[in-house]
Amino acid sequence: MRLKYGIAAIALAGVLGLAAAGPALADCSTEVALAVNSQGKQKFLRKETSMITEAGPANMVVEYQTPDRMRQVLTPLTEGKPVESIVVGEKAWTNSGDGWKEAPAQEAEQLVQFMIKSIAQVYQEVGKFECIGTETVEGRELRAYRGLDEAAKDSKEGAKPPKNEAVRMIYLDPKTGLPARSILARAGFLDKPIFKEVYTYPDNIVIEAPKDVVK
Repeated sequence: MRLKYGIAAIALAGVLGLAAAGPALADCSTEVALAVNSQGKQKFLRKETSMITEAGPANMVVEYQTPDRMRQVLTPLTEGKPVESIVVGEKAWTNSGDGWKEAPAQEAEQLVQFMIKSIAQVYQEVGKFECIGTETVEGRELRAYRGLDEAAKDSKEGAKPPKNEAVRMIYLDPKTGLPARSILARAGFLDKPIFKEVYTYPDNIVIEAPKDVVK
């Protein structure tokens, strides 16, 4: 159950609508797509995520040792224990607080497919973005891009925005061109995101199959 909760929470961020408000700016979709695809080619990647799920707020750290190793720790902030997962090749293990166990075939496949999709993001799946310009975020100068919702873009001017309108922002490091963070938030509340993901690229991450697996 906890494993499904973790995967569902991640998937939620990918399917929520990306609504934009304000004047139309330059289309920078290609620049964002290239950056996201370049991220998947990095040898080591860490994603630190804060999100609100149906079960309440949670933090998650996912580390990748590409091309086929992943370690994930999902920590609920209300109740419940952290849930850890490791993927090595086509095998996966989980630990919900009572020791490492090899994941059943279906759960292992879910984790493997999540890892593959996370690392090798398809160019067309990134979506459309417009350039916002350089912004200072927590002391860093980053290039900001706002996600475009085509339906909202084509609606009549002055029309009332959807009740659940949300904005997706992606920030790129101007020195490396790689994604530095992304958020999903209600329009006008970018400082209180529903979903925030911060990306770093360590020099080394070592991910091995757990040795103390409970039989």
